[in-house]
Amino acid sequence: MVKEDRSGWVAVQPEFSSTTDAPPIKPAKSAYQFFQKENSSAIHHELSASGTPADVGALGREVSSRWQSLSPSERKKYEELAEKDKYRFLSESHTRDVEAVERKERLRKERDTLILDDQ
Repeated sequence: MVKEDRSGWVAVQPEFSSTTDAPPIKPAKSAYQFFQKENSSAIHHELSASGTPADVGALGREVSSRWQSLSPSERKKYEELAEKDKYRFLSESHTRDVEAVERKERLRKERDTLILDDQ
C-alpha cells in the first residue's frame, strides 16, 4: 500500500481553541487561607522558640487549632477578605468568559464571510 504524500499539508490552528495568551485566573482564597498566610510565620517562630519541632505537619496542626479557636468576631476579618477575593475571581472569570464568547462570535462571522465570498 502506498503512503499518502503529506508534504504539501499546512498546519492550521483550531478555529475555536480553548487556549489563550492570557494568564490563568487565580482561584479565590478561603478565609482560612488568609488567616494561615497572615499568621503562619509568627506561629512558626513561636514553635521554634518553644523547642517544639516546627515542621510542616506541626505548623499545619497549630494553625488549624488556632483557626478553630477563633471567635466569630475574630473570623469576620478573614471572611470579609475571602468575600472580596471571591468577588474578584467571579469578576475576572466573567470578563474572560465574555471575551471568549466575543472572540468565537467574531471568528464565526469571519468564517461565514469567507464562505459567502467563495460562492
